[in-house]
Amino acid sequence: MKTLFGGLISMILLGVYVHLISVAVRVVDCVSGPGCTLYPLSYFNDGMAQALSVIGGLVSALVIAELALAKPGEAPGARVLDAGASANATRAVTVVSVLYVLVWIGAGLCAFLVGLYHPKELPALTTHGQAWLGLAVSAAYAYFGLSPKT
Repeated sequence: MKTLFGGLISMILLGVYVHLISVAVRVVDCVSGPGCTLYPLSYFNDGMAQALSVIGGLVSALVIAELALAKPGEAPGARVLDAGASANATRAVTVVSVLYVLVWIGAGLCAFLVGLYHPKELPALTTHGQAWLGLAVSAAYAYFGLSPKT
């Protein structure tokens, strides 16, 4: 039951994260184009900027933690299952965890690229995209077990 509620909370956070990035991208698109009034700069308010920062950090921390605990080649999140878990349970956890990571990558990459081409329109998105890039590198290092030689 604990795993189910934890998974539900993490999915809700991912949904809010994707929504905030989507709104931010629409605002940037509107502000950078002529005559658009549907998504003015004021639409992405300070509360949204703060939520993007906090929720983006939480989602990224979850992804990095799961990738750090997973063995290379193993699906993130597989460790939550009991040793005798059914094939269907293993498949479901694998699909959900891989999709979670892919959505995080897609949303973060979108924030990074939009912020790269429109750095001044919405600084909260630009800052988040740059922070996401550093976190994505950390996630890759964590998953593949890369570390400097001593």
